[in-house]
Amino acid sequence: MSDRFGGGSKAEECAKAVNRVLKELGMACTVGTEVKNRCEISILSYGKSGNTIKNGFSGNLASQAVVTMPELVANCLRVDKVKRKVSDGAGGLVEIDDDFPIWIEPAAIGGTPMAEAFQEAYNLVSNWTQSHKSSFPPVVINITDGEPNDESKAKTAALQLSQTGTDDGNTLILNAHISTKMGGKVELPSSANGLPDSYAKFLFNISSELPSVMLDGARAVGFEPSNGARGFVYNADAEVMIRLLDIGTKQQLR
Repeated sequence: MSDRFGGGSKAEECAKAVNRVLKELGMACTVGTEVKNRCEISILSYGKSGNTIKNGFSGNLASQAVVTMPELVANCLRVDKVKRKVSDGAGGLVEIDDDFPIWIEPAAIGGTPMAEAFQEAYNLVSNWTQSHKSSFPPVVINITDGEPNDESKAKTAALQLSQTGTDDGNTLILNAHISTKMGGKVELPSSANGLPDSYAKFLFNISSELPSVMLDGARAVGFEPSNGARGFVYNADAEVMIRLLDIGTKQQLR
């Protein structure tokens, strides 16, 4: 995750995308001065030495396996200033400073213990669904830039995770393989035919078919999925990764 990607490293761009999504989730759940708990979130960081799977949050949220939206909004690590272009009201654009809360810091160390990450996600999801039976099913988004340490174990763990769920359906697994390679980009395929290699087929096979609400969300952010499309992008750039995060998170709140 230390390779160059977009405007920074893969780790930096992933952290930036996740922080952006967290900010927008907080805004979507805020009515006036009240932050409504319309969804709950966990973030797992994996890839460090020793196959460590850890809470991606730090600071005040480091000890919480699941974070509510009021807790999220109240507990960012810091607020950075970023440049953003807005309309000047006369047909042009002006650059302003915008507040950008930071919850997740980038890290890029070690291998790819994907099986262990899916197993920890299974533990979190199993506990959460016991008390949220009437909710929209959990959505698990896996962002990776490399093959798992053990593909067979990762497949088994992902299958186990996909069999959890709520009364509204099974847990949904979305996979984003990010890369700096030219060509070979795959976006929300409905078939494994034509995928470039066995690793792409592995990720396709463990990705969930998108329900209608997420198909609509995908089209709203520029994808062109057919019926039966799965939540999977391959050799994705930063922009495609962000759009997959969008359909996996905010679309269910609209």
